[in-house]
Amino acid sequence: MNRSSHPARRANRLAEAARIGRAPVERAKRSPSVSRLAIFVLAALGLVLSAHSQRSTPAGPKLSFAHGGNAAEVPMELASNAIFVPVRIGEGRSLSWLLDAASPGTAAEAAIFAQSSAGQAANTPVLALPGLEIRETALETRSFDSLGPWYGQRVSGIVGDDVLDHLVVQLDYARRSIELYDPAAYTEPHHAEKLPIQWVDGLPAVRAQLRFGGRTVEGDFALNTGGNAAVAVSPQFLAAQRMYPYRGRTIPGTVFSASGDEAVAFVPGEWLQLGHSRILAPPVAIESAASTPFGPGVRKRNKKDALAGWIGGAILSKFELVLDFPKNRILLAPNRNFVLPIETDASGATITAAGPALDRFEVHAVSPGSPAAEAGLEPGDQIAWVDSDPASNLTLDQIREILSSPGHSPVLVVRRFGKEQKIALHLRPLF
Repeated sequence: MNRSSHPARRANRLAEAARIGRAPVERAKRSPSVSRLAIFVLAALGLVLSAHSQRSTPAGPKLSFAHGGNAAEVPMELASNAIFVPVRIGEGRSLSWLLDAASPGTAAEAAIFAQSSAGQAANTPVLALPGLEIRETALETRSFDSLGPWYGQRVSGIVGDDVLDHLVVQLDYARRSIELYDPAAYTEPHHAEKLPIQWVDGLPAVRAQLRFGGRTVEGDFALNTGGNAAVAVSPQFLAAQRMYPYRGRTIPGTVFSASGDEAVAFVPGEWLQLGHSRILAPPVAIESAASTPFGPGVRKRNKKDALAGWIGGAILSKFELVLDFPKNRILLAPNRNFVLPIETDASGATITAAGPALDRFEVHAVSPGSPAAEAGLEPGDQIAWVDSDPASNLTLDQIREILSSPGHSPVLVVRRFGKEQKIALHLRPLF
């Protein structure tokens, strides 16, 4: 038979094989080297993706537990859904520091550091939490004066990822307790769900789905234990989903974290899915195009793999949460607060703390068309009384809670230009 007919017969055979679904088998028989090449390419791609999603634990501070142990229990204080822990520098007194998974480094308030670091090498201070000493940390110093009015208490420092990278941190929001473990000694709870961490733009992020505006989006959201909001989304991420500018009704507001405050537009969310847990009706904060809530040089907003946004304390506080950064994962178990609705403002007034002791409270902003605007509340008003309670007897969180009760009508006594007046608010849902 003429050899020149072989290509034609082979083409016919391949065409018939393709018709009955056997073309891949024929190709595999003919091109083992192509299959090996494909396997090699896929394996290399897997290594690249793995390198993006995980990281080796960087060298960090030296940690030592009390009495030669391998664990410590630390009291937790919550303010505006953010975690505060007692920390002292050297022999100084313990002060409240933010424990913030969205801060790459640990930092101290500059004025406090100057007072507390006498007798220590300036670049190697000793930090102490109950039951744990932290040595040889690259401690930054800066001013946190602008944060106190938002949290309602002084921020004396931040415990960041350079320390958390070397611990397993078990957060029990319901009991207001934190357990710190040497990673080698930690035994994970059997009831918790394990979720992998993606390290995106240098921050720990978890994959989540969010439904709002009639759409479901999915992306990597940073874990922001120092953030007050439920969930914030980046306009760049929304633009990639063809959801920005957002066309629905929005409510202006403010969210804040260890990096500061930023103006946002709030919209109602239907749900947020974290692993198998679905949190209903989270308020969604859409960031402005120019905002950088994690600070300059951290968020790279023009990258394809940039963060979708962040998940803050209003959602994280619904869980027993374990930060296991050495294994690039978190563990989640719903706590007793999981079924409770997320508290949202029903007044349209943004309240902040003021004064040296942060024991005075002022109206920072008023949303147009809100109950606060209709009642005549104005930015700059100082709140003297809330119903029958002097404002000085309340905390900022308590005042915000009172203003988050639709159907109630609290009466405020405010000072404006030295004069007092009563203002009755008729609270209602803003969405």
